[in-house]
Amino acid sequence: MNRRLLPLWLSLSACVEAGQARVEVPLFLAGTQLEAPLMTVGDVEVQLDRADLAFGPLYLCAGATAGELCDTARLEWLDAAVVDTLAPDAVQVGALTGVSGPVRSWMYDLGISSQLTRDEPFVLDAAAALGGASFVVEGRAEVGGAQLSFRASVPVRQTGDTELGVPVIRKSAAQRFEHELLAGERGLLLRFDARAWLQGVDLRPYAGQTEVTLAPDSEAYRSLRNALFVSGRPLFEWDFVP
Repeated sequence: MNRRLLPLWLSLSACVEAGQARVEVPLFLAGTQLEAPLMTVGDVEVQLDRADLAFGPLYLCAGATAGELCDTARLEWLDAAVVDTLAPDAVQVGALTGVSGPVRSWMYDLGISSQLTRDEPFVLDAAAALGGASFVVEGRAEVGGAQLSFRASVPVRQTGDTELGVPVIRKSAAQRFEHELLAGERGLLLRFDARAWLQGVDLRPYAGQTEVTLAPDSEAYRSLRNALFVSGRPLFEWDFVP
């Protein structure tokens, strides 16, 4: 609990505001089944065989702007789990805990969390299960008339350009998000779609190769990492019942 964010358990130890109730909302994660190959840069068709994401922790805030301004989360889930983003079935991974009231923003990490008391980000079990990565993808594509198998293992963590102790992925100012959290909330489902992360990847420089692991200094790797930061945000489905 060494975040800049005020720990929710500490805020809950005080009196709950009038009209509020302590809540526990089951959290479900799911992917999206791809019925057809996805199209990447240069009209290269890609068939994904694996797209595993380390997701969490997750915070939902009362204010419209997440980040350091979210002094106290309305809801939080401090764990992390591996999501098969190609599997559409919802899987319960735990529960969000907090208090009732409006939520207007969110922020999360991808299995690697920054803490103010540590020099290096902390790798949670979900990312450790992926070899220290936030996202592992494997797939096949036809490039230059030949079959190419590719793989990438991408960690998403705080850098010198981001705030320490605060999750790196947050609701954008343009994204509309608002929900009135009630005591009887039955569940929250977050659904991920890997297509948004892969569609900007250019595999054409690997024409002539049969197998490649995308290197961190490659344009394809950088495109994938940037997409994990800025696109492919999950869809939130409230009052979810499996």
